[in-house]
Amino acid sequence: MKAMAGLLTLLLAGSLPAQDVPRGIPRFPVEHGPLALRGPARPGVYLADQGRRAALLGSETGGFEVWTWPLKLVRDLDLAFRIPEYDEPIPAARVAREVVVGPAGATIVYSHAAFTVRQHLFVPLHEPGAVMLLDVETVRPLEVLVRMHADFGLAWPGSFGGGFITWQPEPRRFLLSQGGLRGFNGMIGSPFAQGGTVHAAHDAALVPSQFTLRFDTAQAGRELIPIVMAGGALARDSVEAAYQRILRNAAQLWREKVAHYDSVRTTQLSIGTPDAHLDLALEWAKVNLDQQLVCNPELGCGLVAGFGRAGPNNFRPGFGWFFGGDAAINSFAMDALGQHGLVRDGLRFLARYQRADGKIPHEISQAAARLPWFEDYPYTWFHGDTTPFWILACYWYWLASGDEALIAELWPNLERAFRWSAATDRNGDGLMENPAAGAGAIEVGGLGENLLTDIYLAGVWVGALEGVRALAEVSGDAAARRDAEEMFQRAQATLESGFWLDSAGIYAFALLAPADSGGNARLNDALTVWPATALAFGLLDAGRAGRMLEQIGSHALTTDWGVRMLARGHPLQEPLHYNNGTVWGFVTGFAALAHYRYHRGWAGHDLVRDVARTTFDFAPGRNPELMSGAFYRTLDTAVPQQFFATSMLVSPLLRGLLGIELDAPHGAVAIEPHLPAEWDSVRVRGLRVGDQVLEVAIERQSGTYLVNIRRLSGTGRLHARIAPALPLGARLLSARVNGADVPLQTEESAHDVHAVVETDIGDEVRVELEYRGGVELGAPAEDLRVGDASTSLRVLDLRREGGEVVIEMEGVAGREYALQLRMERPPETPRGARLERAGDRVTLRFELAGPAGSLARHEVRLRL
Repeated sequence: MKAMAGLLTLLLAGSLPAQDVPRGIPRFPVEHGPLALRGPARPGVYLADQGRRAALLGSETGGFEVWTWPLKLVRDLDLAFRIPEYDEPIPAARVAREVVVGPAGATIVYSHAAFTVRQHLFVPLHEPGAVMLLDVETVRPLEVLVRMHADFGLAWPGSFGGGFITWQPEPRRFLLSQGGLRGFNGMIGSPFAQGGTVHAAHDAALVPSQFTLRFDTAQAGRELIPIVMAGGALARDSVEAAYQRILRNAAQLWREKVAHYDSVRTTQLSIGTPDAHLDLALEWAKVNLDQQLVCNPELGCGLVAGFGRAGPNNFRPGFGWFFGGDAAINSFAMDALGQHGLVRDGLRFLARYQRADGKIPHEISQAAARLPWFEDYPYTWFHGDTTPFWILACYWYWLASGDEALIAELWPNLERAFRWSAATDRNGDGLMENPAAGAGAIEVGGLGENLLTDIYLAGVWVGALEGVRALAEVSGDAAARRDAEEMFQRAQATLESGFWLDSAGIYAFALLAPADSGGNARLNDALTVWPATALAFGLLDAGRAGRMLEQIGSHALTTDWGVRMLARGHPLQEPLHYNNGTVWGFVTGFAALAHYRYHRGWAGHDLVRDVARTTFDFAPGRNPELMSGAFYRTLDTAVPQQFFATSMLVSPLLRGLLGIELDAPHGAVAIEPHLPAEWDSVRVRGLRVGDQVLEVAIERQSGTYLVNIRRLSGTGRLHARIAPALPLGARLLSARVNGADVPLQTEESAHDVHAVVETDIGDEVRVELEYRGGVELGAPAEDLRVGDASTSLRVLDLRREGGEVVIEMEGVAGREYALQLRMERPPETPRGARLERAGDRVTLRFELAGPAGSLARHEVRLRL
């Protein structure tokens, strides 16, 4: 018998007759609200819910990991069903038919001829635990088996020994605990449970555990049956108290979470456009970015990077730990949405763990408090871009919120971050250097060999120096302001001239070390997306930027679902390689914002649509980390809920397409939209400029453009710069503010004309513009399905040459394409296309010449 002790041993413990089982929770409506996404339950597709202190991470057909930070309690928490007609239990995944996802939780519907079970699951907003509520209907006696594996341990890379799971008959639940330390505990059970398995403690991670819920046909449907989970790095009585609170208050906790996300939906910025899917994607982006905030009882509350299932005996929940660079990148979107409180929490969290010399941590594990994380682990300080990104995040937060108190609080941290970053410039060119600072664009792969400074790190640093100048001035630090100004001038000059390759028309990927024999910098001349970051901040020459963005917008880098990191045809390009060929949402967003910054609205809109589409095509309501560079499909290793992919829908949409720039400290806002050619209207509600809240309505028809701004709350002077993009070649005829004529002002770019009106906003201001002529270009249509290759038309340039408009394109030879234009007056017969007209909408149709299937260039010329 002793020899069998380590083998699988499952014993039923604590069985009770059905009539002695306590009652469940009185029924209440579990509804997922106006943002609900509904579809068939798909095997392997990510489904999750999070609160501040816990998470359920699983799939649409069931099977969840339970995390209560910093612990993983169990994996494969799943259901099975037993009815008299079947000898074996029916796995839930076999009968999972439908899933409904909402901001507050999700529902999986399991359907069989004899029963329907609805599994409502959610994580309370502030409790260290989660709950599943079963709504059971059956025409046969039904047993629901609740099964799990006790993957009980600290989040990666922490660990402890002696973990065990044991069934407690009286409270009808499993206790997870640790044999040495008394501070790790978890509980999973149900007052409806009628027995649980027991086995040797040392088998806990290998042997499944289960308890049983029994229903007769009369009991089913009367109540909601709870399965409750609680735990954490907490004493056992604290976990017990949390378990009882969740059980006792399940209905109220659900209503509180629904109310929270109703508030997110109704009080933060929202849009109404002709594209309902884009509007809905933005609403889900608000939910996702709100779910970044995680409160670890030992570390505090900060912003994590993303969530995904860890899998068996793995303790890395996607990127569910604290990342400095991700938090900073995401804050740019959150500022625009009005999520100021979350941004403030994230900035303070990173400042708390700043290194003595000023460097901001790249990542902080959920288990960091139990490890010498900041001393012994290289991951903590791996990236160099995190520190200037944090500076830039503080600056943009200040511009959006006007929160001078936080800047005063953090100025010592900001000054140290600036000094540390500046000290990594060893050759005096003004730029941070990767060998001293750490990683920037590249973490793995040959593209990172011999780096001195990559253009991604350089662009972030120059942007951060702009912030240091402003924040030093408001903080009264004259020395820091002087030093930042001097370094900005040197750094921007190097950024502009040091990376430019005129013969190729691109900014190179990186400066290399060592220099050549003559002391001149060597370059890694790879065509990459990374210059888009500096372009997104508007730091580079407009003429050169146009040439670079043509290359980024070509098939070499841009696919039908986003932008590759490295161009096709480069020796290191590989469509599944993490850094050398995949499509990332966050770099796609920087490229979109760069296109808008340099007035290439059609290209920016195309990429915004790409990121928005991922909200619905993969895990519903979530945006994946990265996709293949060859096919529209996520990589198997991709984190399915990655917040910097989500934020890079928001930033180019609000800061690019709508052209919103905030300056709360100076009482100013800019609205410079590049509306898609097919849009006639857009409404923005909940635009926050400091403590003031605005509503913006834009309407246009052929030759007219109306912008109405109404103050919803707040007081004080607020100045607006209103500068919508008019068609290329348009002539502004009149401009009126509240019915009164104002002087005509225009700013012409290579691709459009902006009418400029500057005015103070009282309670309401109405700007009316009248113009004539010009051409607007719509983003080419994409009919994309998961698994498709990239075949759509890429528009490389739109420009005037004398009295003509030239459109340069690239696509697949042998295919016919259609391109939509908006023109007030009909053009003469174009060269290079057939023309169809309906009102002020023009369709150009053409076929690309060349060997079938090859890439080909095409040009269309229109005489205005």
